Amino acid sequence: MQLREFGGLTGPFVPPAHGGAATHVMLLLHGWGADGNDLADLARPYAMRFPGMAFFVPNGPDPCKMNPAGREWFDIDDRVNGPDYAAPVIQTAITALLTDLRLSGSALILAGFSQGGMMSLHCGLRLNPAPAAIVSFSGALLRHDDLSASATTPYPPVQLIHGSDDQVVPCALMHEAARILSPLGVEVETVERPGLAHGIDPDGLTASINFLAAHITD
Repeated sequence: MQLREFGGLTGPFVPPAHGGAATHVMLLLHGWGADGNDLADLARPYAMRFPGMAFFVPNGPDPCKMNPAGREWFDIDDRVNGPDYAAPVIQTAITALLTDLRLSGSALILAGFSQGGMMSLHCGLRLNPAPAAIVSFSGALLRHDDLSASATTPYPPVQLIHGSDDQVVPCALMHEAARILSPLGVEVETVERPGLAHGIDPDGLTASINFLAAHITD
């Protein structure tokens, strides 16, 4: 694992397990009040299935106002303007990351947890070219007013994974996102984890690996 900087964001970077050039790259976005180290270990199980995949787990751009030792993608009290504040920061990092790895946008997987899952959806549904896939753990769809069934760029496949007992970001928001996205032509898979609170469990992680295996060749 290395510490790298792409487009102004810094965090753990894991090169492909096979030791060669990357065939795909996952941008993995942490939750509110954490940092890239919180999710960096997830690269290992993904790399076992996708040895050509690289991983970048950046720290959010700003200190978390409730936990200054952690980071945030946007002010949690501003879910209206916050995503549009964070999106250009993430998109700049994506451009730098893809350029460095000599990959096209279609080789990108956007994934995240909680606030990071929200930003994975917010950015990934608007990227052109579309990423290979989006995986949102315990996230939510914050805005959809500009998304259309007649979009010129096909939407990427989306997987939403959520604990049934999540008291931080209610599981109902997963089902709401699916109800909104499916009529727009988005391929959406939902995975509800019984009894799970706000977190990622082994079965949810396995479901995400299987989902990616159905949509990318590595």
